[in-house]
Amino acid sequence: MSDTFLTIAYAIAAGSIGFAFVQALTYSGQRRDRIFFFGAVLLALLIHVLGQLLLISGAYELAPHLVGVDSVIKMALGPAVFFYTRALVSPEKPRFGRLDWMWLLGPVLIILVWLPFGGLSAEEKLALVDPATRNPVHFRMAIFTCTASLVVFIGFTALYLIAALRLQMRHRRTMMEQFANIERKSLDWLRAILFVFAVAWVFFAIKQVLWVTGTSIPAFNLALAYIETFAIAAFAYLGLQQPDLLFERASRAQTRRPILSDERMSRTAAKLIRALNTNRLYADSDLSLRALSDITGVTKNHISETLSQHLGVNFFDFVNSHRASEARRLLKETDLSILEIALEVGFNSRSTFNAAFKKHVGSPPSTYRENPHSARALDAA
Repeated sequence: MSDTFLTIAYAIAAGSIGFAFVQALTYSGQRRDRIFFFGAVLLALLIHVLGQLLLISGAYELAPHLVGVDSVIKMALGPAVFFYTRALVSPEKPRFGRLDWMWLLGPVLIILVWLPFGGLSAEEKLALVDPATRNPVHFRMAIFTCTASLVVFIGFTALYLIAALRLQMRHRRTMMEQFANIERKSLDWLRAILFVFAVAWVFFAIKQVLWVTGTSIPAFNLALAYIETFAIAAFAYLGLQQPDLLFERASRAQTRRPILSDERMSRTAAKLIRALNTNRLYADSDLSLRALSDITGVTKNHISETLSQHLGVNFFDFVNSHRASEARRLLKETDLSILEIALEVGFNSRSTFNAAFKKHVGSPPSTYRENPHSARALDAA
């Protein structure tokens, strides 16, 4: 029964990948290099899923030489995720440099590890399944091959996942310097999926260790299968939904020596605050650093320098602090719902409003509205 549910889970994952792959081939909403690496991630995931189905379904008895082939292709998964993330966060198509070819090191290592086991005949490999027929030497070889492959896969993939996460986090900071709303620009969905993948692969490592020790826990294997299936389906769906990102030239105000005097930055800060409040610019959900620059006549570099050096905030927090301030007033003086207030002050969703309000006010908007004593204390602070 456990194998049946495992087969269903991985079959669903394979179907999700296949559907997304076909959609990606005809998708025109992304730059071509982004589609290419998105497809590369899907292909590596598909090979992994088919490898699991080969073992679970017993099809390895018909094609024993296919066992382990997925390990070689699966080594491209980490690099593919990294290259896909880099393509998403790059304003222009990144050049493929010398170090990028290091991704081939993983598959080559796996091939070297699998060579001794790959030399066994089909009969010798099938004999390993039954303790009564297995050759002890061949079995030790199989254990070593699986263990070494697992260590290489986990280590190699972890390096690329960490690199991808660092790219996403740096990209998020860049978006916060340029936009007041970053929900569809920050790629937070990708970060969440990468964490789920990381958890799934840790579970996969534990599963392999248990197998080496002769232990199998059906419930654990089933949980792993459905975690992987969920992550794969979510990645396929969200990857197709991700719009092409728009970029503006990033300011270097935070990394270079200040060029504005304190008095100049003080006047600029007052001008920016006056523009936000007088014209209610914060209510524009599409407000960007460029738009504020065009309206106030202050260059983007000068705005960024004033925010970072004088006010100690980025553009995202600067605008959202004013949105939160207006939201406090509306929560106390009106009967508008929390969602209505969120939209009124410029947020695109209740979840982002809740997070920003709690950050700048100190409590969720619902708590602020329900506790007038707490509201007065916060206003007095």
